[in-house]
Amino acid sequence: MESKKAISRERRHSAVHEASHAVIGRVLTHPCGGATIVRDHVAGEAGHAIAADPWACIYQWEMRGKVRGSDSAVWHARIISFMAGAEGELLLLGATRGGDGDDRYQIDLMANELDLEPADWIRREARLRAITRALIRRHRARVERVAEALLDQGTLGGEAIDSLAGRSVNDVKVNAPWLLEMVGYPQAPTLDHRIT
Repeated sequence: MESKKAISRERRHSAVHEASHAVIGRVLTHPCGGATIVRDHVAGEAGHAIAADPWACIYQWEMRGKVRGSDSAVWHARIISFMAGAEGELLLLGATRGGDGDDRYQIDLMANELDLEPADWIRREARLRAITRALIRRHRARVERVAEALLDQGTLGGEAIDSLAGRSVNDVKVNAPWLLEMVGYPQAPTLDHRIT
């Protein structure tokens, strides 16, 4: 029988892991759903966070006026979101409990979509992990806020996480000049670089 302290430590790791996925997905304006740290013994998971598939993300971005030259941006955003779980644990708790096997599997599948040579993927993966760590550090307070709410409630819906994180897919900014003209902007809106 596991001690209460060990269970509590495992729950904290799960909360930080899932909160990191949820917050970084939202920071990157990826459409995201809820998250849970309620154990699913049938599925063999300690928790999960829900992120939309890449095509749903592209659709949401285009619907909001964010135009990209290629699909690689959505794959990069999704890969970073999947990397965020383990990286969040490492940065906030000093270690990971090794619960990112499925995340790594999904990252490998997504890497195939980038159509890179193996050596190029190794360099790209290192760069994406560095970006992920920087995002976790920058949005640490948001991750901690969502993790605490997950510890308290076990499961959070997408809107609750949007509110706690202060970010969502609705933060997408129009970036296409012709769309800016259509919606009445005389020029591209300036970016808000405040760090909260």
